[in-house]
Amino acid sequence: MPDPQPDPDAAWWTLALDPAARAADARLDPAAPGPDYGGYLLLDRLLGAQAPVSSVPDERVFILTHQLFELVFKGMIFDVGVIARTFEALLALDADDFIPLALEPAPDDRGPAAFWRPAMTAAARLRHAARAILPPVMQLLGRGEGDDVLFSTLEFGYFRALLEPSSGFQTAQLRLIQRALGKAPLLHVRVFPGERYGADAEAGGCPVEHVALGDPFVLRAEHARAFPDADGPAARAAALDALAHAVLARLPASGEAPTAVPLILAGDVDRAAERFRATLSRADTADAAAERFRADLDAAAETENARRRTLGAARAGARALHARPGGTCLAFVLDRIVDLDDALHAPDADSFLTVHRKTVRRHVADDSGTGGGGMPYLVTSQRYLLPLFPALVAYRDLAGAEPAAW
Repeated sequence: MPDPQPDPDAAWWTLALDPAARAADARLDPAAPGPDYGGYLLLDRLLGAQAPVSSVPDERVFILTHQLFELVFKGMIFDVGVIARTFEALLALDADDFIPLALEPAPDDRGPAAFWRPAMTAAARLRHAARAILPPVMQLLGRGEGDDVLFSTLEFGYFRALLEPSSGFQTAQLRLIQRALGKAPLLHVRVFPGERYGADAEAGGCPVEHVALGDPFVLRAEHARAFPDADGPAARAAALDALAHAVLARLPASGEAPTAVPLILAGDVDRAAERFRATLSRADTADAAAERFRADLDAAAETENARRRTLGAARAGARALHARPGGTCLAFVLDRIVDLDDALHAPDADSFLTVHRKTVRRHVADDSGTGGGGMPYLVTSQRYLLPLFPALVAYRDLAGAEPAAW
């Protein structure tokens, strides 16, 4: 019987949160020699991972842009995992040790305490990646200084059809990040048009109506990346929102009675359903698709509201945390998680989804992406669905001041 293959991600997720372990000799394999530059970065493998399907020059930058996204997403998932494991370590402490560490004051000129250092740098990187790395990478498919064309719409048209049914909507790593930010219910709402996937030979040419972005039919072989094994480190990263609320729930409440966590209202569902119905172009299937969408969103809202009604202790802890003068390391991390969510999903002009949507509109005249989603899906999701499921819902709307700086 052959030996089991080593897990390629084992070394990636072997990280030390204990300060003493990080300060010691941290080499994973003490007997291994130091690598050279190319060997350390596995450049042969990395630079050989581009396989165009056409001779159109612009396809090369199209491939590299999406691979850059996935590399950044991988780093973001790791940073989410660092914060999640920090929260797990906090929650494993008894009350006498938990309280002083959870309320560690915001760092001074000497920097944060050693326990918080990995989580704080990870949180800062997450916000920076969403604000300052992902949108400029997307602009490689747009225009540069002096309105220079960096990626030609006409040239894209030469190879676009060759890519079907693949689509950026199949990015499983972004789906995992969205799960970590409290958006898991949205991945089960049938909102994404699946006609082009259904026309694919792998699906047997069967007609397919709207499907959920978390459906294996959309994610295909990448589904396991968005929904990894429950006992693995990536799955623990996906639990970030729940872990953060659990930490907040253990904080001592202030004397002030907390307000309730905001709920998703019936009017919110109505607006989203009306918007979705307005995007449907096939009259013969519109009624059934709209009915399925409303039922899915109703169920997601009901499940989410039931969860929010259990977050009273987290709400009380969040209010007490916001009230602490001078800030804390925990608040620093939570503030940047909120900023990360907004930088990815908000309708602001410079958020990642907005830049993505503008790029799609520039290059795809028929309002469909390669996989068939395109502008109607992006607008509906960004304006009517994503705001219903914000990250850290018991914490984020209580902020009354600028986040602590480090």
